[in-house]
Amino acid sequence: MCGIVGVVGAQDTVMVAEVEVEEMAERLRHRGPDANGTRSFERCSLGHTRLRIIDLSPLGDQPLSNEDDTTWVAFNGEIYNFAELRSMLQAGGHRFRSTSDTEVLVHLYEEHGDDMARHLRGMFAFAIWDERRRRLLLARDRLGQKPLYYRIEGDRLSFASEVQALTRPGDSIDPGAINSYLRLGWVPGPGTIRSGITELLAGHVLVWEAGHTRLVRYWSLPVVSFDAEAPAPGELSDVLMDALRRHLVADVSVGLFLSAGVDSAVIARLACEVGARLQTYTVGFDSETDESTEAATMARRLGLEHTVVPVRVDEAIASVGRFVQDMDQPTVDGMNSWLISRAVRDAGSVVALSGLGGDELFGGYSTFRHVPHLVRAGRALRAVPVLPRGALRAMGWSRRLAHARERRALNAIVGGGWGTAYQAVRGLFGASELAEIWPPSRHFADGPIHAWRLPGQPARALVGELEMTNYLPFQLLRDTDCMSMAHGLEVRVPLLDDNVVDVALRGQGSSSKRWDKSNLVAAVDSDLDRLVTRAKRTFTLPIDDWMKGRLRERVEGGIVTLGDAGLGFSRQGLEDLWRGYLAGQAGWRPVWALAVLGMWVETSRAPS
Repeated sequence: MCGIVGVVGAQDTVMVAEVEVEEMAERLRHRGPDANGTRSFERCSLGHTRLRIIDLSPLGDQPLSNEDDTTWVAFNGEIYNFAELRSMLQAGGHRFRSTSDTEVLVHLYEEHGDDMARHLRGMFAFAIWDERRRRLLLARDRLGQKPLYYRIEGDRLSFASEVQALTRPGDSIDPGAINSYLRLGWVPGPGTIRSGITELLAGHVLVWEAGHTRLVRYWSLPVVSFDAEAPAPGELSDVLMDALRRHLVADVSVGLFLSAGVDSAVIARLACEVGARLQTYTVGFDSETDESTEAATMARRLGLEHTVVPVRVDEAIASVGRFVQDMDQPTVDGMNSWLISRAVRDAGSVVALSGLGGDELFGGYSTFRHVPHLVRAGRALRAVPVLPRGALRAMGWSRRLAHARERRALNAIVGGGWGTAYQAVRGLFGASELAEIWPPSRHFADGPIHAWRLPGQPARALVGELEMTNYLPFQLLRDTDCMSMAHGLEVRVPLLDDNVVDVALRGQGSSSKRWDKSNLVAAVDSDLDRLVTRAKRTFTLPIDDWMKGRLRERVEGGIVTLGDAGLGFSRQGLEDLWRGYLAGQAGWRPVWALAVLGMWVETSRAPS
């Protein structure tokens, strides 16, 4: 795991670009504390900061080239099929200098050119500079596990692993990004919080040549036939075991984020089967959502060494400022990842495995129930001219949609559509609510929801698509990368291995009556249910309690800052919402989102 930066232009501006790239790379030193390097050419300059994981020698440092120094790479991530690719390339006459997975990329480019990403199995964001043809290739993995951003100015393109590395004095905050963030809780790509900086979306490559750019999607979620057979437990078991073995490859210590849930338990059980004695970690805090006791029990039964990282209220409060500083873009989530990543790195692990992805692939979220419920309700009730207040609760709807969420749900029923229903369940503010605190929102449509499959698939496949193309890349994966790399920790997610995803998506789209966590358990160990002793709960911190207690002053300060930031927020509207929250008339997440945005605006790392 590393940080990459670069500048390319149609004119010979190497001296200017080299200085700029060095400055950009310096802003990413937290991503790669072990080594850094730059390489400049007439039209291009590449930079890299390295976290050494495979081949710890300087031979794996980057930028790295092929045999004759005509093809160069700056790479962030891990290639899990690099051993097979290396053997194939060596058989074809390619010569290697190191044992790192990075070196595979320059030779694979020589063989396959712009199609090289289709041959990769892993998490990655990389830049290939072809000195002979004076062209740049940027690529990102299928699901967006590793980030990549760029800005285009005339014939010039610059890129980096984080938005803040591309940010310059005077760069403005994009109002559209504010709208999306407050609607959804994240800033969806391809836009970013900074005007003029663009996210390279997952499953895409970008080619720059002679001042012109071309975007190509090389992968998208497959459309699965409704009558497809669900994968057999043996097939799922095989791909899970293979994925786990590949994700364990490292020349440094590997740990595991262990909760009391199924997903991380599956990884722990598989690790035991292959003989990997992982150090496991769980965050502990004084709250009803604490799961450290159950996680410790699970680790003990599996024979794994376990560490509970206690989080005290005073420690969490003291960490909020640094957490926001490390936030590349505003997010309503991520503090739990930041805290456990810091603890795991301090304990000596350089790589940590996570169970992230299991909920998206095996229907673990409540959205898999609520979103289809809203869509069905819409079909049945759309002809009713007026729905009375409390109608959803009368239909057995979850208390989750009480207050403002009920109004959004009613709008979703009237408006119809999977995207509208998804936003009603996942979102923070509805249109009328947001307009009360941020009047400019009236000029924007709803937060953009990414989806491209047409209805006609099973409901779980449609919700799975919405989760895989929205919440997963723009919240979970982005936060996981940003918060772990702030501490120089690489997080790997075996359940999002390409082959596991392919098999699980077939299960989502199959005619089988059931595709959920029971399929995952059956594929690994039918006795695993004995170890998972509690119902699923969100792995989160008790922020609601903290906001009404010792974190209150910090949150209130963030909201005040937001009102004074010149971004169009209504001070009165913010004050009314804050008072409503304290009176129990508003949920904590929208208020926390506003406070985080205010704190981020105050501390954002735009260079001076």
